[in-house]
Amino acid sequence: MNLDVRHRLVKGRTLGKYRLLKRLGSGGYCEVWKAKDRVEGVDVALKIPHPGRDGNRDNQTILREVKLVSRLKHPNILPVKNVEITNGFAIMAMELGQKTLDDCSRPMSVSRIANIVSQVLSALAYAHRHRVVHCDLSPSNIFLFGTNNVQLGDFGIGIHLKGRQATVDEFGTPGYVAPEQAYGRPICSSDCFAVGLILYEYITGFLPRWPYHWPFKGFETLRKKTNLAMVRFLRQALMIDPKHRFANAEEMLAAFHEALPTKIRSKIAAAPPKQRVKGWRILRREAFENRYKRVLQHFMPCSECGEPVTETMTYCPWCGSDKNRFDKVTAMTHYCPDCRKGVRPEWHYCPWCYSKGFEASEPAKGKKIRYDDHCKHCGGGITRFMRYCPWCHRKITRPWQIRPFPETCGNCQWSVDSEFWNYCPWCRQCLVEQY
Repeated sequence: MNLDVRHRLVKGRTLGKYRLLKRLGSGGYCEVWKAKDRVEGVDVALKIPHPGRDGNRDNQTILREVKLVSRLKHPNILPVKNVEITNGFAIMAMELGQKTLDDCSRPMSVSRIANIVSQVLSALAYAHRHRVVHCDLSPSNIFLFGTNNVQLGDFGIGIHLKGRQATVDEFGTPGYVAPEQAYGRPICSSDCFAVGLILYEYITGFLPRWPYHWPFKGFETLRKKTNLAMVRFLRQALMIDPKHRFANAEEMLAAFHEALPTKIRSKIAAAPPKQRVKGWRILRREAFENRYKRVLQHFMPCSECGEPVTETMTYCPWCGSDKNRFDKVTAMTHYCPDCRKGVRPEWHYCPWCYSKGFEASEPAKGKKIRYDDHCKHCGGGITRFMRYCPWCHRKITRPWQIRPFPETCGNCQWSVDSEFWNYCPWCRQCLVEQY
């Protein structure tokens, strides 16, 4: 099918505030892209609906998923970060995981897959208590963050059970669909069947196939790697008749922990399965501070947005605020009464705001300051990002361009990093590409 240029998705294309970087995969109703959020400076996963026969992209499934997931606040359920409609179709942004379970090799150790399945069942138990059935459990919808955090995503074809049962026209990922769901009648037990298939596959290396006659291929491997209780657990989870399975994930989770060997059960109990992965803002802040801690030093949170700023900045580079005060946190022994930034008692003038001279109430204490350069007029020592010489009061005309900053501001020519910042902290020039 030939698509109109405005509907075509290619690397480098911008959709609202996002720039497409790499196509990660494709699901039943959408494709997933790695994208750069040009405003917040972070990478995200974007879900974008497939085009229909007329070339237009259907928004309804994504919007339905947003409404469904917005009700579910759980550490093991992947939250929606943002949703917007651009160029006539909806896009949904989510935190970008390191990988999915589908990226992992089969089989894997029993302890590792047990830890993953325990967190998946915890997420499903919460969803089932809210009468939400996922309907598309598969390894590609289980997102892994770090070594011990799992989040369940892709509720795109999930349903909210308002009555005793619901009929649907869409099916989950082939190979992981319960028999009754294939006939359009998914229930909570259908999700349990899919989890049983995933667990069996990652213990034995074999995915059971229809018509599901027990024992499946790989049964001997299952017996050798686990115990009799786990064999019984999986047989019940994979019963064709849903009446003989676990009724919901909460019941299945309790039985799963009972079936686990004692050593594995104790490991899972010791690990915090509900520990949330660090939010994207925290990760961005840590990345920024690690990169620039030797250059900028002495970070403090902005009084407006909470992001890291230093007293060498005139404006917050994240929100543009000029309301930060540093007199309570400065590493200097004194501070300027006008701009409230740190000064040394031996200086004659404030190097940040061109304040008049002042007399120190007490002599300098502590280590001597290390100067980065010297004033071309008087030869006095100056430190990076000073605006005025603290000795002769002359303005420093040479722009501060310092490594490892990757670029310079188009207005003042001082060093900036638009990967993190929205504004130049020295002149408040907007660094974000306008669109």
